[in-house]
Order: sequence, then structure tokens, then C-alpha cells
Amino acid sequence: MIYDPLAGSWTYRSFVNRADLLPDLDPENIVKEDVSKWSRYLFGQGVMTLHPTVTGALTGLFEMGTAESPRDMRLNGKIEDRDGVTWIKWNAHGLPGTPSDGWLYEYDAYFTNKWPDGRRQIDAIVGSVVRSQPHDDLAPSQTTDRTAGAGSVASFVMVRPAFIEARDVISLPPELLEMLGSRHHRLHHAIWHGLRDNWATPSDGDISASDKAEIDGLGWAPPRPNQRPTRGTVDLRDPDNGAGEDFLYMHRQMIQKVRELLSGHGLPMIQAWTSIPSPNRKSGNRDGFSVPPAWDQGQGEAAFKGLATIKSDEYWQSRMTFLERKFKDPEYLATLSLDQLGAKVEWLIHNLMHIRWCSRPTDPKTLIPLPGGRPLTDTSEKWIKVTRNDKPFYYDDLNDTFSSHVHPVFWRLHGWVDDRIEDWYAAHAAAHPGQVARKTVEAVSWFAKGPWVSVETPWVGPVATGHGPGGHAGDHEHGEHGHPGHDVAVMQQVYDLIFKPETTTAVVGASGTMTTRSVQFTAKIIGSGTP
Repeated sequence: MIYDPLAGSWTYRSFVNRADLLPDLDPENIVKEDVSKWSRYLFGQGVMTLHPTVTGALTGLFEMGTAESPRDMRLNGKIEDRDGVTWIKWNAHGLPGTPSDGWLYEYDAYFTNKWPDGRRQIDAIVGSVVRSQPHDDLAPSQTTDRTAGAGSVASFVMVRPAFIEARDVISLPPELLEMLGSRHHRLHHAIWHGLRDNWATPSDGDISASDKAEIDGLGWAPPRPNQRPTRGTVDLRDPDNGAGEDFLYMHRQMIQKVRELLSGHGLPMIQAWTSIPSPNRKSGNRDGFSVPPAWDQGQGEAAFKGLATIKSDEYWQSRMTFLERKFKDPEYLATLSLDQLGAKVEWLIHNLMHIRWCSRPTDPKTLIPLPGGRPLTDTSEKWIKVTRNDKPFYYDDLNDTFSSHVHPVFWRLHGWVDDRIEDWYAAHAAAHPGQVARKTVEAVSWFAKGPWVSVETPWVGPVATGHGPGGHAGDHEHGEHGHPGHDVAVMQQVYDLIFKPETTTAVVGASGTMTTRSVQFTAKIIGSGTP
């Protein structure tokens, strides 16, 4: 049973179950009079934030009252599967030392099914509640049955409000969105990842020899295709071709260019995460870092379970906190080459952070949900910029390399990744003095080739003679650093060679598993096995 559909915040309202207190309904005046009458018979209302576990346990918080006078309660309960219906039983306990101290309520409810032909349906939970302990009446919204005696019963409904997206809380400045959301930046980020991920995967139907030759002629052949460390460990099958260094350098260059733009406009810097955010226990997305709910991508129950697992509280508490400690441990970092650090961080935690904080995408124009994401062969203008409510909107799916860098969380998580480079350097400076030396590559602080650094010049794209690794940092539409490979038209051609229609539909690879080329982080991790 997958319980993640229950996770998140729910708007809660309950009404008293006493016929002698409820108004008689007058069909002729139900719209004019009875709606206002019903509002006076609330038993309670507020926001419940639920945190289900994979074992069927449930915790959470019930927020009521006001900011000045909160009446919050802690939730504890269990989830059961009864003949295919998800039932939930839980208690709400008032918080010690607060106005709700001593309150106790019990809830019995079930998660409603969707109608096959229903339109614009939202998740809902319905059930009944009983007040188990009497208490002083302090609920400002309750206007009937004010004695607050034990045994009072009410019926309730809970509906899931729309998730508050990070862009609505910690939006990027318009100047930065215009740069990052440009076709140039989108194409560069997508093909840089796409080439590394698909260049050397013959078991999955790799890029054809003729397409590789054409891509090479355009200057975009990746010198170091991606290498994946052994799944589930930080200790086995170390990458060794330098692709990990490319990953760290390219994103450090991106961060530097963002900082230059912000500084040039007198705007504040984007602060990196100092630690991976813990699950948000309160309703709303107050800091922009709440984890969006999982959704069915149309890839089957196993894929949905994988997505829900990565977004679960337990995943943060176990795997993510373990990996964070590991990648901050000087003793461990001093055993890694820069290449090993980059590959392990990319595959073992970076991809997971993209997945954990991604939301179900919607069509930029119609707002229709797109469970499977943007069609990979579609790079039309609506995926670049559209107008919503008389304002520009930039597609920012964190799960899609064509758009992930437009998402505000991208820069927080990549700031965290970049800080691990400095931790690595400090660890080697202490353990191996003089063996790692700094140098500047294309105005980016980096490291000289040596015992722990394998690459002289990290790869970010086509290189012009006499110029470093190239880049994708400017607003150039017709080449960068003098190399035509950075032309938008050339990058579009490369993108179209990687993501042809016949390569973006599922095929059976040599391993017998369903495979497909993708720009999605979920396809890298969940599409090839359990996270």
C-alpha cells in the first residue's frame, strides 16, 4: 500500500451532528439563507498536515486559531487498507503549555475514490470526529454546541488545497529568469546532461554512430560520458574517467555567472542550503522548501512507489541524512579524488534532491496537468516563456534538464553541492598538504591536475582554439567564446539528434528492461530500479 497520497496539508472543516441544532433546509432559499446558516454550525476548522510512513503509521499537526493565539494539536494514528479503501484513524492531542493543552479528539475517516468520468477532481478525506475530553470553549470559529463536553460528535471533510510552489514563495528576480529561461540556457543545460547520460549506454540503445559523427562535427561530442557509481553505496565501483569533475565544474560556472548577474543588478545573492531541509511540519510552503506531493507519472505502481519513497520523511531521515553526513566528513572526503566526489554526489544525492523537490508539471499555457512532463521532442516557445496574468512565466520543472535551472530550489541545492567541493579541498589540504593546488579556469576558481585531480580542462561544451572549456553563461544567441557550437541553432540541432521521436518512447534494452532516453531525473533513478 502506498500512503503518500495522504501526505501534505489538508483544509479541514467539521459540522455538528445534532439534528436539533441544525437548520431546516428551505429549498427556495437555500442559496440565499441556508449557506450562511450552515457556516454557524461549524464544529471546527483548520489545516491538518499529515506525515504518513511506509509502515502505515501517521503523524502530523492540526493548526487552528490565529497566529497570535494558536490552538495547535499533534496528530498520531494509523492507516489501513480495507478491501482497497484507505482508512485512517488518528488522535489529536493539544500541545502542553498552550491553550489547547488537555484537548483530545479522535478521528475515523477514509480517502475518497475518484470518479472515472469526473472532471477537475481533487483529493478528499471524509469521516467523523468525537471530542474525547471536555475542555473550556476557546474555539473562536465555533458558534454552536459551545459547552465543549466530551462525547460531542461531528462529521468532517478534508480537501487538499493546491500546493504552493517555490516560485510563489522564493521567486527568482526577473533579470535572472530572463537569462536562465532563454532558449540558449535551456538548450545548453539539456544537451550537456543529455549527451553525457546517453553517449555510452549501448544496452539501452545508445546514440547511433551516424548521429554521433554529426554531433562530433558540431563540436559537441562529450569527451567523458557519465559513469554511474554502484547503486546504493558510496564505497564501490569508483568512477574514473573525469566526468565527475565536469559535473562539479559546469555547475560551479553556472553559479558564478548567476552571482555576477545578481551583483551587476545590485540584487542579493541566493543562499545555498547549509544542510538538506528537513520535512516541513507546518502547513503552507513558508520557506519555499516544502516537499511537493508525489503523483502518478503513468509509469506504473513501482515508479509511483519509487517517487513517493524519495519524497517520504523516512527517506530524508535515513538515506539523505546519512549521505549528507558522509559528504561532509573530512576523513571520507580525503579518500576521494575530485572525479569520485563529483560522480558520487551527482548520482547518490544530487539527482535525488531534484526528484524530492520536483512538482507535477502543468502545461504553461493551458495549466492542464502533465503527469509525464514536457514532451521531449517539443521545445516550442511555450516551454520558453509565456504570459500568465499579464506577467511573464518561465517553465521551471525541476525534474527536466530543459527547465530545472529556472526553478528557485535548483540554486539552493546546487549551492549545497558546490560547498562540498570546498569541504573536499579542505580535507585534502589537511590530509595531503600540497597535493591539491588551486588554479583558475575561465575565471572560475578550480584545481590543477595532480594526484587527486584527473582533468586539465573540464568540459562544458564546444571549445574554441585558445579558449578554455567554453561555457553557457552569457546571453549569446550566435556563439560563445568564438565557437559556432554555442549558436542556438546548432544546440537545437544537437538536441534534436539526441531526442528523436523514436528514441523518446520506451524500448526494450538488452537487459530486458524498458528504457527510453529522457531529460528527467526520475528516469535516471526510478526508471532503472528502486531508489
